[in-house]
Amino acid sequence: MDNYSNSKYPLHTLFFEVTSRCNALCDHCGSRCTAGKRDELSSQDFKKVLDSVAENFGTKAIMLNITGGEPLMRKDLFEITGYADSLGFKWGLVTNGMLITDEVISKMKETHMSTITISLDGMKKTHEEFRHVPGCFDRIISAIEKLKDSDFIEHIQVTFIATKNNIYELPEVYRLLSMLGIDSLRISGIDPIGRAKDNEQLMLSREEYLYLFDFMKKHRTLPLPVVWSCTHYFGNTENTIDPTGKKFKCDTGIHVASVLSNGDIFGCPNIPRRKELIQGNVLKDDFCEVWKNNFEFYRNPNRTKAKQCEECEYWKYCKGDSFHTFDFETNTPQFCYKKFLAEKEDFEEKVDVSYDSIIASLIQKNGKMQHLTVKPSTFEANKTVIFTPQATKELFGFFHYGECHPSNLYEQQVALVGNNLGNISLVKFVVPAILYNRAGNMATMDEFCINQIMDEVSIINENIHKSDLIYQDSYGNVDFIGFAHSHPQETDFRFSIHDANNHKDFVKRYGNFLSIILNPQKKKIVCFSDEDCTQVKLILLSK
Repeated sequence: MDNYSNSKYPLHTLFFEVTSRCNALCDHCGSRCTAGKRDELSSQDFKKVLDSVAENFGTKAIMLNITGGEPLMRKDLFEITGYADSLGFKWGLVTNGMLITDEVISKMKETHMSTITISLDGMKKTHEEFRHVPGCFDRIISAIEKLKDSDFIEHIQVTFIATKNNIYELPEVYRLLSMLGIDSLRISGIDPIGRAKDNEQLMLSREEYLYLFDFMKKHRTLPLPVVWSCTHYFGNTENTIDPTGKKFKCDTGIHVASVLSNGDIFGCPNIPRRKELIQGNVLKDDFCEVWKNNFEFYRNPNRTKAKQCEECEYWKYCKGDSFHTFDFETNTPQFCYKKFLAEKEDFEEKVDVSYDSIIASLIQKNGKMQHLTVKPSTFEANKTVIFTPQATKELFGFFHYGECHPSNLYEQQVALVGNNLGNISLVKFVVPAILYNRAGNMATMDEFCINQIMDEVSIINENIHKSDLIYQDSYGNVDFIGFAHSHPQETDFRFSIHDANNHKDFVKRYGNFLSIILNPQKKKIVCFSDEDCTQVKLILLSK
């Protein structure tokens, strides 16, 4: 063990694929598991591997992950995990959560399970359609609640496979899991392996990947942290992490190995089950000897170097991307950061929508409208901000515009939610913002207030397609695009130095950002944009 601890390739993670059987038919399954498959090692065979690993490598530095198929379909599962526990291994379970009962939880506790990873890929209808098991959602939620109540597990994690069908349910799933009190949410994008190759319509677009990164950034430091899987290089360098919050590294065959259900000695269970990647079989080979003396291809630093990678400036960090999505037939990576980067740049180009087309669309939905237009007095504005009739009603109602109301005698604030469309910003929703220490001419806010706004934006995007048609259009998801706050009663009606500094900070953080100040008692309103706080043309439509 002393020599092993100094080895260049110490084993950190060992997967036991204890079965290839599964009680679900998931659309993304890399192993194409079914209920009928049966090609399994005996419990004694797995115990022999554990004996060898404990003797040669020790147990303290190795995490044993039990996976499948669905591991809980195996009747003698806890005989294996109990034996691992008796040798001193720390072990965790990867499961779809459908077969967790009170009896199963009792056995988990008896054999000292330390971690569990449970799959949840959307809310009830979406998850059950993806997994093809009607009624499973409620069983999974119940299982998580029981595991929390049992209070013996170090870490309860839920995994979410992001697809085109479920990605915008992610905020709703996050809120549900927050209420359940789990320890982390792990997100993976669906990859073209196994059964997912038959469901290419589920693959994520560049826009959807960027949505995921933005979601992770906003939730990374909250009480329920969001973490990314090990998949794909997204652009880190020596000094920076990538948008997922980590540096990319694929450790399969380097620090990660598995014993498959038929005894094959392998790298990560997600990689293609190709003959040349199988390093041996525990029915005839000693696992530890194979780990120490084989895996040459896995440990070759150029193992996934395709022709397109030879002159690539990102090779040093990417190394040909994930091993499990490498196409060994064509010797090319199925995901390439260069292509993703180019698409990202295309995506970030401004989309110009004409003023006439926006107004025509609003007239079609609302009929004839009135307008209040506020123009800069000294120059021709190059940007226009339009409030839909619904947003105008929400804005004036919240501030009691034109009245002297008890609540509007102190500063108030709302978030502006809508679309930036080139030189036009379309405000479609007004979201009340929490403020602290409110007074006649001041108020404060913090990161908690911003997070509340972002949650509300997520709720709006989740539900637009279910709302009245008047709220629906072809401009895509809405974003947080600005603030409106009041300078009430006799307060100076001007953009203060403090207001300007706050506005500039938000421009740096969100890009194109609006700041509106209004005096509800005197019916004054003005809108500013850009980093230099330029006044813009403001059109408030009403029915």
